[in-house]
Amino acid sequence: MQVREATMDDLGHVNAVCDASGRTRWTSEMVAPRSDRVVLVAITQDEVIGVAKTHLHPNPEGNAPAGHYLGGVEVAPGFRRRGIGSALTRARLEWIWSRDSTVYYFTNEHNMASIRMHEALNFRPIARFSEIRGVTADDGQSELILFEASR
Repeated sequence: MQVREATMDDLGHVNAVCDASGRTRWTSEMVAPRSDRVVLVAITQDEVIGVAKTHLHPNPEGNAPAGHYLGGVEVAPGFRRRGIGSALTRARLEWIWSRDSTVYYFTNEHNMASIRMHEALNFRPIARFSEIRGVTADDGQSELILFEASR
């Protein structure tokens, strides 16, 4: 498996992963190269099997701190639980560590697979929110947990 930065040519393949996962398709704006974030794809045998991104929030929002955040990660259903999400996350962390010493991530309190993976990468919970940066969980029925990791 190879992890590399996404290009605009990857958008159709990224959306095939989203479709297979039953998730919302990514837009060209979500994949377009920018200096303040990275979008990565995982590839095996010339097939995009995963995608992940980061976000930079330069300003705090309520109790949510400013900084680099891990964004969405999608892995094609037939390739899950094989370390692809972890590889994409480690690559995103390396990209952020070259720019900052702290990174944030949040998830639905019920997403135990994501929580376990990030805890294994030394993330620790720092706060709980009903809404963070415009995101809610389960139509506001669940909380989001904000995690932090430092280099």
